[in-house]
Amino acid sequence: MLPVRVNVLLGIVLFGIIGLSFSGLNASRISVFTVSTDTVNVCGNSTTLTTSTVPGYSNPIWNDGTTGTSLNVTSSGDYWWQVTGTSVVTNGDFSAATTNATTRGFTSSYTYKSSSSTCNSCCCGILSLEGTYTINTDPHNIHTNFTSMGDHTTGTGQMLIVNGSATANVTVWTQSINVQPNTDYVFSAWATSVNPQNPAQLQFSIDGVPLGSTINPTSVDGNWQYFTTTWNSGNHSGSLPIALVNQNIATSGNDFAVDDIVFAPVYRKNIHLVLNPIPVLSLTGPHSACGTYDLTKTIVGYDPGTYNYVFKDSNGNVISNVNAGAITQSGTYTITEQNKLTGCTSAPVQTTVTIIPNPQKPGISS
Repeated sequence: MLPVRVNVLLGIVLFGIIGLSFSGLNASRISVFTVSTDTVNVCGNSTTLTTSTVPGYSNPIWNDGTTGTSLNVTSSGDYWWQVTGTSVVTNGDFSAATTNATTRGFTSSYTYKSSSSTCNSCCCGILSLEGTYTINTDPHNIHTNFTSMGDHTTGTGQMLIVNGSATANVTVWTQSINVQPNTDYVFSAWATSVNPQNPAQLQFSIDGVPLGSTINPTSVDGNWQYFTTTWNSGNHSGSLPIALVNQNIATSGNDFAVDDIVFAPVYRKNIHLVLNPIPVLSLTGPHSACGTYDLTKTIVGYDPGTYNYVFKDSNGNVISNVNAGAITQSGTYTITEQNKLTGCTSAPVQTTVTIIPNPQKPGISS
């Protein structure tokens, strides 16, 4: 069904911080602070919500984690869709050269290990020691106890692989980015465990301030999960450090991979949807009457206070309410009713009326 009335109220919809987490594409945690909402009134028990084009923004996602430009809904409630602009993160997919700290595009408080690094007395590979990281196409290549798996971007590309430290609040990944004032940004990353023991506990951070909910990958290795938070820059402008911080202090396990880090301006549209029932019109009949007939008598539960009624004759001509109260011609009549409050209209219903001429008095001719 199509909306019958749309009240549009545009504005910036995010002020502050929200935390979201999606496992695959299923939302598991949503916390939103908004100050304005578009209201959409629809006739029927379902509708399809659609996104609109925002120049420079793409990758639409809905409040339930599904992607695409439309969402089928079957209940009234609050919904939102979101699109993101171009990410300002350098080498967020870790595809750039890894041997040079500059081309890596980020820094870390952990120790970088290249594929050619030596590790005397290491049991299992170059990431045997806690507090180390590298960039590689397969975790098993650099630690024999890590699961063999592909990256998130293509399945064959590179990812950030980490043997977590036993110290909390250590920066795993950080990069300085430029922000514009009074702009909403999305900060997101894909993460997975590479060892099922003691999964990572990561935290987004901007300018040293923790942001959003704790990132908790499952213990299922190779299960890439999407984690995101949204931030409004307020009066901040210029260069700010953004970071991923590890809060897990376990020495056993605490091994994970990260890929496709994004920090980008975001536009969100909030929708308050009201699904209004379509009136169901019932008529009695067929009817016959002498001289004239009142079509309103055929309507079950006739209620002119709640509904407007439209009457049409056999030729489709609209009959005024006054004339409908005293029709003089036999035929098939069509009636619809419209709820005055919602504007929702019933399906047309027909009834047949036979008008019997009034008998003439004896001795009177026409």
